[in-house]
Amino acid sequence: MQNLLKGILPSKWKRSAPFFEVMGESSLNISEGELAVITYTSAADKMKVFAEFIREGLGNGDQVFYAYPDEESGVVRKKLVQNGINAGEGEKSEKSGSLILRSLSEHYLTDGEFDKMNIVRKELELRGESKAAGYKHFRYLSDIGDLSFLKGQWETFIDYWDDARVRTARGIPRSSGLGVLCEPFLMELTAINVEGMSEKSIRGVLKALGGGKHSPTRLIDFLEYAYAFSKRIGISHEELIGRKLLLEFDPTSDYERIVEDFAKEALAHLEPVYIFTRSVSGVRESLAQQRSIRFALMSSSESTSKSISENEIVLPADNTPLILDMVRQIGARHSGEYVFLIFDNLTELIMHVGFEKTYKFLLCLIEMLSLEKTTALFLLNKSAHEPHVTSQIRGLFHNLLAHEKNSFEILKNASSLEA
Repeated sequence: MQNLLKGILPSKWKRSAPFFEVMGESSLNISEGELAVITYTSAADKMKVFAEFIREGLGNGDQVFYAYPDEESGVVRKKLVQNGINAGEGEKSEKSGSLILRSLSEHYLTDGEFDKMNIVRKELELRGESKAAGYKHFRYLSDIGDLSFLKGQWETFIDYWDDARVRTARGIPRSSGLGVLCEPFLMELTAINVEGMSEKSIRGVLKALGGGKHSPTRLIDFLEYAYAFSKRIGISHEELIGRKLLLEFDPTSDYERIVEDFAKEALAHLEPVYIFTRSVSGVRESLAQQRSIRFALMSSSESTSKSISENEIVLPADNTPLILDMVRQIGARHSGEYVFLIFDNLTELIMHVGFEKTYKFLLCLIEMLSLEKTTALFLLNKSAHEPHVTSQIRGLFHNLLAHEKNSFEILKNASSLEA
């Protein structure tokens, strides 16, 4: 293997490809002045998401306000500790006022009543006090749960969110939707438990949260995807970690859904996702709105690599050493962390550099990834190759999947010991 590595990697490795211009390491990737809406069910590990949002804020010099369901009052601090908020630091942050914890009833109700303009007044006062105290941002995290604190009157909350006066006072444009710009000082995350709600309730709430103009399907449901891919192959997310999987696909099928589930499951667990694909591809199109995903766009017209945005770079499609360089950088950046990689697709790489170089590239890459906590999905258009080519590529993987004519099939599912 060492001789093979010498032949395909530069003789003296150096950082020859530009890395992503990542503004922060958060997998949530909520920027200043942004509003984000996420949904979840009881099966999702929501506290992992919330704790990262809080921890990132406290470390950044922000003030964090967290409103949580009433029934969680006795456990919320314990769960924050379990998800990485140091107990001593959390207590210190509460005493200093940089972390404010309130139940939904404490925050939204006054003498047991929901008064929307009184809520706006309280929120504006909190924001003003935060700015006067010198915090960099005011992080507003509201987990409205299943709206049970309103005793079934979920329409009350819709009326609150959809009221033009309320939206103006809170700095939210009337035509806003997921990811809209609010006041730059504010960073807002609203979460809702849709598990026990009727379809009518869900549609109504999401329509209001989305600004009244967006279909619920436009709202990205990160937490609902916690097991989107792993359940397809009958394993847990923990058992998925570290596997290298080959997906043989029919280009006329909707195979992008499989890839989307793979990426969104990683996002739901706050694990970074890197996708190697073309600038024009179904995979990129289906996941382009996920700003926390980083794309390496393979180009046949480029001879050098370059960054084109904070989460996109261009790489020459025929330069396999440079691609390995990039993977090495990803491993170095996320040393000790779980990382998800998607290679879309091997067929095009074979067309650019030939089968022999592609095979050597895969040997080196899989060897490199075997030493990391990396989960990788490789795509291959089986119909584009002779059987012996497909067979040799298959031989490199312990996990084989196929998606043809909209039918998903598990060809080989390794045990966790040989993932």
